[in-house]
Parts: sequence; C-alpha cells; structure tokens
Amino acid sequence: METMGTVPATLARWQLDSTRVRERIYRAASPRERERWHALWLWTQGWLATQIADALGRDAHTIGGWIESFRRQGPDGVAFQQTGGSPPP
Repeated sequence: METMGTVPATLARWQLDSTRVRERIYRAASPRERERWHALWLWTQGWLATQIADALGRDAHTIGGWIESFRRQGPDGVAFQQTGGSPPP
C-alpha cells in the first residue's frame, strides 16, 4: 500500500492538491464517482485504505484499486464507466 510520503508527489503529477480533490467530490458525474473522489480525499488526509474502507463500507482491496488507478491514470482512473445493465437515464 502507498505511504503518505508519496501522496503529494502523486497529486502534483496530476496538478491536484487535496482542496481540488475535495472539490471533485461535489462535481462528480455519478454517485459512484463521488464515492471514489471521497475515498481519494480521505487518502490525501493520511487515511489508510483499511480506514477508508471501514468508513465507506467497502473492501480495502477496492479502495487500494481506486488509489492505484488514480496513481496511474489520474482523474480518468476514477471516472465511472457504465459497464452493463440499463443505460443511465
């Protein structure tokens, strides 16, 4: 799991800071994307994936996956993509 020491570098790579991550929570296109940004904001505050998972009612591996996707792909890595079921309204 990623340590807090690399959070600033990851954010800088994508020209973000914790304030901008928090703003993305409120501008998210869907509840699922909002949840991912919320998890990332908690991560920027020093929370561990296990703590975030407990707070959001998710598995720690899911949270770790979101963080890793963000590290590799930036904001595109946390965007929600409809993959099945009925199309969004």
